[in-house]
Amino acid sequence: MKKLHRGWWILFFIVLSVLACLGFGRFALGAILPFMKDGLRLSYGETGLVASSVFLGYLISVTTVGHFVLRYRPKKVIVASLFAIAFGMVVNANAASFWTAYFGSFLIGIGSGGAYIPSLGLLGQWFSRERKGMALGIAMAGAGIGIVFSGLAVPALVGIDPVSGWRYSWYILAAGVVLISLANWMTIRNDPSELGLKPIGETDDKSKPTTKKIGIGSARNQVYKNKFIWLIGLNYLAWGFSYIIFSTFLVDYLMTDVGFDKQLAGTYFSIAGIVSIISGFLWGSISDRFGRMMTLAVVFGIQCFMLLTISFTSFPSLLLASIILYSLTLWGVPTIMNASVSDFVDTLFVPIAMGFITLFFSIGQFISPMVTGFLIDMSGSYFPALLLSATVSMLGGFGCGRLYKLTNRGQNLPNNEGKATYQTVKQQD
Repeated sequence: MKKLHRGWWILFFIVLSVLACLGFGRFALGAILPFMKDGLRLSYGETGLVASSVFLGYLISVTTVGHFVLRYRPKKVIVASLFAIAFGMVVNANAASFWTAYFGSFLIGIGSGGAYIPSLGLLGQWFSRERKGMALGIAMAGAGIGIVFSGLAVPALVGIDPVSGWRYSWYILAAGVVLISLANWMTIRNDPSELGLKPIGETDDKSKPTTKKIGIGSARNQVYKNKFIWLIGLNYLAWGFSYIIFSTFLVDYLMTDVGFDKQLAGTYFSIAGIVSIISGFLWGSISDRFGRMMTLAVVFGIQCFMLLTISFTSFPSLLLASIILYSLTLWGVPTIMNASVSDFVDTLFVPIAMGFITLFFSIGQFISPMVTGFLIDMSGSYFPALLLSATVSMLGGFGCGRLYKLTNRGQNLPNNEGKATYQTVKQQD
């Protein structure tokens, strides 16, 4: 009987890592925050600042984590970041004021970015280019699982104890994150060569690996001066801006503009979370077969059309169909975005490139809520905000189409611009 490749176990624990850093770390806050607001007697302005502190911490983290990965290797950075998330959750569980909650949420944001980028980057070591989209898509399922879990568990705990239920929620999530971090420490490896293995799907003969010495300016040339990485980042910014109205404001839109009650709106959102679990795997696998940018252009197009449909209809069945179709594409974008960077930079610099394009994404999702709120205050409805999000999604699709044309002219060959020069030091027998 053929032994299961260790890379599949690595993938399993990376799914848990994404569950901890995104599902529990970032998206659970949306489920807990309303009860946290009441428990700490925060104003709406203070509540918004607490929520934005997670995005701020995430923004800071993703811009620097790649350099920590180069220095300390992915495993150590992932484990340390997960412990930072757990500590931030414990701080929030014991919060007695706005500033304590702000600091705890900021730590969660720092840890979330610090674990997410190297977790996905690590898969690039264990899976070949032809399998990378599929692997990243499976990993993103962790985010959807976290949304479903927190959406069900937090209201249940608050129902049992209306006063302290939200504090128990933070403790339970913190315990889960600690267990996942310990599991990662004991099981994951930085590179298949540590175990004498090749990446899954790798067919080339690499029995004689070469030890490389990296020049000081390599990261600058590989990532920051690479026009393809910049174009990918700009498209990621478009998605960061456009997806927020669906992931953050859908329930409120269904209640205020469509007239749903809380139970029905919550049911629709839960369905969206469940369906989204397979979206990363689905579109990541498609991108492995048909190409990253072409697949991304299709995903952006579907999301644009679904946002338009949601904005123009109030029929429950049509809304549900649109929400399901949008959810089937939800995690496809970050999956393919992160897979695509490895097509333009060498493996060593993938975590830095991932962090760099995620900076663009973070800017988009930081700006979007403010613009959405302004448009709602000005118009009294979500309609213009939905139209704007659909338009930005369409622009992202056009941007991916542009990248598709550039890459099909052969401009993404391994030795083209943006690639660093390596110096061979020695060969190992």
